[in-house]
Amino acid sequence: MVVQALSGGPAPLSIEGQWGGDHVQLVIDAHGGRLRTDCASGTVAGPVHLNDLGSFSAPGTFELHPPGPQRADQGAAPALARFVGEVRDGVMRLSVTPDGDVAPLLFQLRKGLASTLVRCL
Repeated sequence: MVVQALSGGPAPLSIEGQWGGDHVQLVIDAHGGRLRTDCASGTVAGPVHLNDLGSFSAPGTFELHPPGPQRADQGAAPALARFVGEVRDGVMRLSVTPDGDVAPLLFQLRKGLASTLVRCL
C-alpha cells in the first residue's frame, strides 16, 4: 500500500531510525544523524529529509580516528563535511565528503540493520 501525501503524490519516505552496513552505523532522528565506522565518526547537522527523488544532501562534521589508544587531549577538531545520500528500496547509498583534498567515502546501508564495529587497529 502506498500512502498518499496531501498533494496527491506518495508520502515522503521516513529515513529516521537505524541504518547499518559493512562496518558502518548511521542513526537518524529529528535533529540530525550520527555516523560511526570502525575508524571514523561523523554528525549530520539538522533534520534530514528526502526530496521527491529519494535523495538528500546535508552538512555535518567528520573525523578519522587513529589506530590504537588515543589520549583525551589529543583529539583533533572534526572537519566540516557534506553527507549526500540516495534511498531506494530500503537501501541507502551514502557519500561523505570531508573538506580538503580527501576523496569521498562511500557506504551502502540498509534500514533497521544492526552492524558490528571493530575499533581501528
